[in-house]
Parts: sequence; C-alpha cells; structure tokens
Amino acid sequence: MNKDIEASRLRVSRRRALALGGTISLGGLIAACSGNSGTAPTTSTAAASTTTTSGTSAAATSGDVVTALLAKAPQCVMSKEETQGPYWFDVDSIRGDIREDRPGTTLQVAMRVQDNSQCNVDGSIGAVSNAVVEIWHCDAGGVYSGFESGSLSANGGGGGGTPPAGGMGEPPSGAPGGMGGGMGGSGETSDGSYSVGDTEATTTDDGTYLRGAQTTDANGIAQFTTIFPGWYMGRTTHIHVKVHIDKKTVLTSQTFFDETLLDEVYSQSPYSEHTGRENNTNNASDGIYDDTGLMTVEKQSDGSYLAVINLGIDA
Repeated sequence: MNKDIEASRLRVSRRRALALGGTISLGGLIAACSGNSGTAPTTSTAAASTTTTSGTSAAATSGDVVTALLAKAPQCVMSKEETQGPYWFDVDSIRGDIREDRPGTTLQVAMRVQDNSQCNVDGSIGAVSNAVVEIWHCDAGGVYSGFESGSLSANGGGGGGTPPAGGMGEPPSGAPGGMGGGMGGSGETSDGSYSVGDTEATTTDDGTYLRGAQTTDANGIAQFTTIFPGWYMGRTTHIHVKVHIDKKTVLTSQTFFDETLLDEVYSQSPYSEHTGRENNTNNASDGIYDDTGLMTVEKQSDGSYLAVINLGIDA
C-alpha cells in the first residue's frame, strides 16, 4: 500500500472531522431544505473557496467552466436508481471540500439536479435549487471511511486480491438497496438534518473522509472538491450519490468514469501502487455500471480534473 495512504488513515476520527473547518450543519445554511424555493446558500456560478483540514483554501472551479462542461454532458436524462451499497452512513456534514487529508489526484465534481418534467436540452429550465446532493467514495487505495477494516479485507489488505467468502463487496445489480455485501445494517435509520429514514450500515471506525453534502444553487448545481476515487475488487470505479429534498431521498445512484481516463489516472502515484484492477474491475464487467451515470470529465491546466453530470429526477 502507498505509505501516504496508510499514514492518512491513522489521523482522522469522526468526532474530530465533524468539527473541522468547512464542515457545518445544514441547519446553519437553510431551514429544513424546504423544497425548491428560496435562494440557495452556496453558489456554483462564481469561483468559491473551501477549507481543507489543514486550514488551506482550495478554489472551486469557476462557474463558467462548470456550466460549459455541463452543457456538453447529456441533458434531461433520468438517472438510474442504484443500490446505496454496504458503506453508507449519515455523516450529516455540509462541506464542499471532502478530502480531509486523503492523498490523490484532485477532482472537482459538479452535479446539476434537473427536474425531468420541466427540463429542456440546454439546461436553462428545470434546475432544482436547494436540494441536498450527498456523495461518498473510497480513497485511492480502495477503502471507505467508517469501514476501513471491512473494505481493507475486501481488497486483500489494500493491495488488490479477492474478496473473502461472503465478502465486503457491494451487492449485485438489482439487490436490495440496503447494506448488502456482508456488512449488515445497524437497524438504525438516518436522522440528520438533510436525510431522514434511510437505513444505515454499522460503522467500524470514526473516519468521515471523502463524504459530505452540498445544497444546490439557483442553477441546480452542487460542487465538491475531492480526490479521484480508487477501486476495489469486484467493482469498477464509482462515486455514490444521493439527492435529498425536504429531508427525503429522491435519488440514490452511482456515477462512473471512462476507462481511458481511469488508465491515465491510475498510472500515477498513489494509485499505481494498488495493482490488479485489470482482473475484473472495469465498466464492462461491473454489474451495476450504467451509461446514464457516466461523468463528463476534462483535465484542467493545473493537472486536476473536473467531472460533471446532470442528475435527472422526477421532482
């Protein structure tokens, strides 16, 4: 395993992460995320700034660049409902920069929520403001915060390998949207400020890295600063996403990346030290992959990547 990845897993606790700069409750932004009315507290149409755990600032990608790329992405397409997988819990954290101290290639993510009953192809109408977009994904070594022991086991110790019997991989396509994969649920349901009633998994540690949520702005856009996700055996590279309106989950899905891009990113450290992806972890062999979740990505001048997608819902 890459030494930077290994070291970073020793430094964060869930309790500490929730108190870090850039992390606030939704109640401090909007009251109960009421419908699609009002002015969204976060803007994606101008350059924004988010705060990392080290106190440094990371500028979000400018709105003009984001909207231009969103215009190139498929519009007014209903997003496919997917399993939430075995590694979800309600982290209840509104923040734009979800990296904490995870090493990896910087990835700016912009997701626009569109009401397909009103949507038009240029995205000028149908945007859903004041929705809460929540994302979570594994780190560069294929491990999820909150579940390091389980997801390390699924990765054969973090360096590839085969999941153990009854292993920790995600349930196959069409399986119930609960825990799956042998993790088991806690029997608890989320009661956070942006999500109520979704069944949570039982966490094994206090990590919260690479998890968080943002409210959509007047153009229906939520932005995140993260790292390019890694991979683990049995699944292609993906980012989990939920969309919440009035504390109800209206979409649970997953987003994906082009294989040529994956090869490019994974040829560099720290990803290159996690070997074995060619065995069975590409889009074609993945039972959950769907073209509607494919993100549109452009490399930026600083070497980071901007990935965007229009999320179609029935609002």
